[in-house]
Parts: sequence; C-alpha cells; structure tokens
Amino acid sequence: MMLTSDEELISATLEKCLQNASKFRSYDSLLEIYYDIQKAAKDVMPGMDPYREFKKSFNQLCMDSREEYIKKINDSADGFEMALRLCLAGNSVDVMQGDQMTHDGLVKSIESAIRQHLDKKNIEKLRSAIKKAENILFIGDNAGEIVFDMLFIDFINSNFNKKGRITYAVRGSAALNDVTMEDALMVGMEKVAKIITTGIDMPAAYLPYCSKQFNETYRSADLVISKGQGNLEALLEEKKDIFFLLKIKCAVIAKILDGKHKIGEIVIETAAEN
Repeated sequence: MMLTSDEELISATLEKCLQNASKFRSYDSLLEIYYDIQKAAKDVMPGMDPYREFKKSFNQLCMDSREEYIKKINDSADGFEMALRLCLAGNSVDVMQGDQMTHDGLVKSIESAIRQHLDKKNIEKLRSAIKKAENILFIGDNAGEIVFDMLFIDFINSNFNKKGRITYAVRGSAALNDVTMEDALMVGMEKVAKIITTGIDMPAAYLPYCSKQFNETYRSADLVISKGQGNLEALLEEKKDIFFLLKIKCAVIAKILDGKHKIGEIVIETAAEN
C-alpha cells in the first residue's frame, strides 16, 4: 500500500473492497462498483490520497515546460489544431511516473503523440462547435494533463472570444491520479476558466452520482469537451453535443468505440447524438 504498512489496515481494506467487488452483478454500471470500492477504502483510511505527491510533481514538470508549448502553438500554421493536439497529447502521458518523468521524457511523449493521425473532419467539427458555443463545459481528467488543457482553453479564449464562457470541472476529491481543485489552483486554471467539481470522488463524470451544481452546469452547457477514458464511459450514450478527447489505453475502450481505433491512438470522438 502507498499509504500505510499497517497489516491490519491493509487487510481490513482488502476485505471490504472484495466484499463490494463480489456484488458486481447487482450494479447498473462498473463505475458504481469503483465508487463503492473506493468508499470502502476511504472508510478505513479517511482522507486517503495516495497519488497526491505524484500529481504535484507531474503538474510542476508540465508547468515548467509550458512556455515551450505556447511557442509551439504560436509558431504553428494552425494554432487551433496544434493546441488541440497538445491537449490530446496530455492524455497520453503517464502521471504515475511522477518524479521519475524527466523534461526530456515528457517532450518525447508529447512529440510522439502530436504526430499521430487525427480525423480532420472531427477537428473541423470541434472548431466549428467551439466557435458557435455560448457556454462550454470542459471536464478534466488527469494531473499534469491539466496544464495542456489550460493551454487549449487559453487559445480558445483568445481566438474565439470565449473568456468567461468556459467552465472547467475537476473531481470532487481524490480519485486515483485525476485532477482535483488543488491541482486546478496549482496550475492557475482559474485564470482561464471558472472551476467547479463533479461533487464526487470518482474518476468519471457519472451523472447519477454528480452534484446538483455539476448537473445543472452540464445541462446548461451547449458544448461539452470531455477528457479521458473514464468520462467517455460515463457520457458516451448521452444525447448531447459532446466531444471526447482521449488516448485509447485499453481493449475495453477500443471495444466500446466499435474497434474504430487501436490501443495507443489519440482520438476525437462524439456522443450518441452526433
């Protein structure tokens, strides 16, 4: 365990988690199983956030490289596409490397991701949707990655006159390596967007469990930009104008997307209505 070496606490946590996992057939969604398992662990060890130091270290590393990527956007023939590619590339970097990730390693990962093929039609669909949108909800995913989200949002504000029209959502409290309010404030997200939380400590914006504030913001948004696999699982079947930006990291997500993409690809996908 990353939080304790106390064998009794570890055993009690495992026992509660396994009890919940054994009831998987009674759940409507796998996301609900995760929620109950994490709750069981937090009941035993209140306030647990085993990835906190990893996240802080990775946020700082990405912030230290920010000026390089701002220049890359400014020097690009199509600043929107470059900012979008960087935003997508952020989802491809593994925060779990924490302070083992170096500046050179980060650059290599980002450069590899931004060279990947992207569907030009979906790039243009997203560009058009952003231009038309009066109220945008951007749902974040991982720490470190949030820095690249911020670069994209800053570009949208400056070039599409969306300042004050974008809300950025983080998790309600610690959920794996996902962004929380602490991460958002650390990188300065409040300078480019209004920040709210989903109201839950789940690595997905699973609407039945999200707060009233989040659901109201979600319903009132005329465009939603969603990062990562967890949010896609939670929102893919929604009848709403949603663009999903993510790297395909496992066979389950590849299957959910009907095998259109291979594991390792970065993609732009749309919700059911689109």
